[in-house]
Amino acid sequence: MPRDVREFFPLVKETSEGWKTNCPRCGDREEKLYWNTEKRVGCCFHSECPWFKDRGGVTEYRLRAYLSDQGAEVFIPEVVKAAPEADLKLPEGFRTLADMRRRDSEPIYDYLDSRGLRKKILDRARVGYVREGKMWGYIIFPVFNPDGEVIYWQGRRFKKRKPKFYNPKSSIKGELVYQIRSERKPEYVVVVESIINALTLESGWEGSDVVIMATLGKGLSEYQKSRILVYEKSVKELWLGLDPDAIRETLEFARYVGTFTKVRIPRFPEGEDINSLGFSKAHKIMCHADVYNERMHIQFLLRPTA
Repeated sequence: MPRDVREFFPLVKETSEGWKTNCPRCGDREEKLYWNTEKRVGCCFHSECPWFKDRGGVTEYRLRAYLSDQGAEVFIPEVVKAAPEADLKLPEGFRTLADMRRRDSEPIYDYLDSRGLRKKILDRARVGYVREGKMWGYIIFPVFNPDGEVIYWQGRRFKKRKPKFYNPKSSIKGELVYQIRSERKPEYVVVVESIINALTLESGWEGSDVVIMATLGKGLSEYQKSRILVYEKSVKELWLGLDPDAIRETLEFARYVGTFTKVRIPRFPEGEDINSLGFSKAHKIMCHADVYNERMHIQFLLRPTA
């Protein structure tokens, strides 16, 4: 892969802040894509282009993925390793379920299976457990960056501990995206908030036409949007299954993405989520969710839960 993103383009012209070239996203032939070398972002000056300046432009990560089908892949290592830039560590005593003795891991597998989380998915996600130390009794879900390094984790109690869910503090919350599939050209991208909801969908989904992501928070940061949009070249439908209290951010993103793909915004019954409903019911709700229409923006905003 080219070290400098300009190497993707046969012809570029220097500018005061970087360079400009024809935009590959909208088929421009007037050199309307401007790139800022220092900030490593660009934008197109054709108003109908998805990379138009008023729509946020395009990041280097997203541009590389669009042009090379690289960068969208998330590699989950067989040996869990910490990222050097992470500001928190996996809890002391963490071991993946796959590396534990069978008599110790089997009750945890059985419990998670009762919640719709299959063993093969748990092993692929490198889910683990802590038997001693501060986080004893918690099931641990590591979060990986695109290089396969652990940059965050969440805990779910297995023993009688409080709180039920443990979310460590981190200064990089806006840089977190949970993803274990690495399909390069998916037809569907599904975005949810929690890791458990993402793994519920992973456990039930057949085929290789989908990428499932969790944002681990209420809103959508620019980085998280960029991670979703690396698939814009292939995706036919985007399903935004975020919680109702994130509806404003959801609709603003849907307004933008809806210019080049179909966006569904499922609403789940109050007090329920994907895991509590189970894969079949949740999948049915998502499949039949209304497609976002900008003319109905206010109606979507005011719409109650299912």
